[in-house]
Amino acid sequence: MRKMVQQNNETRKKFGNYLAGKILSDELRSLGIDFNNGKVLVPTVIANEIIGYTEQENLLRKFGTVVPLDEQLQYPVLIESSDVQVHVNAIERTETIPVNSIGLNAEILNPVEFDSLSRIKKRLLKMNVNVADLILNVMKKEYVKKEIDFMFNGTGAAYNEGSLYNRAVVFTSEGTDKNKALRDLSKKPSTAVRNNARWFVNDAGLELAETITLPNGEAALKTLENSEAGAKYTFFGYPLHCVDAVKGTNEASAVFYFGDMSSFVIQDNSVGLEIEISKEMYAHLNEVGYKLYNLLDGKLIYSDLEPTVYRYEI
Repeated sequence: MRKMVQQNNETRKKFGNYLAGKILSDELRSLGIDFNNGKVLVPTVIANEIIGYTEQENLLRKFGTVVPLDEQLQYPVLIESSDVQVHVNAIERTETIPVNSIGLNAEILNPVEFDSLSRIKKRLLKMNVNVADLILNVMKKEYVKKEIDFMFNGTGAAYNEGSLYNRAVVFTSEGTDKNKALRDLSKKPSTAVRNNARWFVNDAGLELAETITLPNGEAALKTLENSEAGAKYTFFGYPLHCVDAVKGTNEASAVFYFGDMSSFVIQDNSVGLEIEISKEMYAHLNEVGYKLYNLLDGKLIYSDLEPTVYRYEI
């Protein structure tokens, strides 16, 4: 155990020194670290650290379904209900009973090359600091910020048709009674979906939730003292998370996502992460650029017969 810890620490230190330009690639190869078209493959100990940080910060990784595969994942989605027929005259039946069928459609997860750029001043790389910590902390924060936006919103250059914003079913309510609207939303998914449901809201959504009451006059939003899932509140009895990445059509909108977040499926490519170092591109700024690459896809997947996540914006 101690030997493994020492090896991991040595790998981490040398990998950081390579990224800072303090050692050559040959020394890195001696540790079994490979290169691919000019990009260095991130060693497992560091890749686990990056993904572990991402899992803590990205709630769709925490509550979604993550599948590490090299090829496309075909995820079956129910597209039509079974045609069940009841025959009363079973004894004298002469007609043929049709065979029930369940239609399945394959929703395809297709990982694409996903990258994030971090830039660090050269003078920081030359200082007497833990270079690995410095570089990895910057890269982790930049990567997770871009990944979260891709999965929650997916409306920018990295468009994602399966993001929460683009794929969740838009909930509409008659009238202007917000109490009734949110109470109706809490009952909208099927019982099976509600058994594993939770809320994702933005700051405006949390402020609105604080004003909502139950029919008996009690507050619908309740504070949790301790929660293994990390939720600080329940809303209509379901865990509620306030998430910075939740955005609406305008900044003032209160946005509510409600449903079973495990239906958000993420595919990571098991080959792992890669880093490309860009020294010349940012030389005029006295900076070094680091591009972190990952093969990634993330989609909200559900049958139209049973939507799993709804979005309500006020």
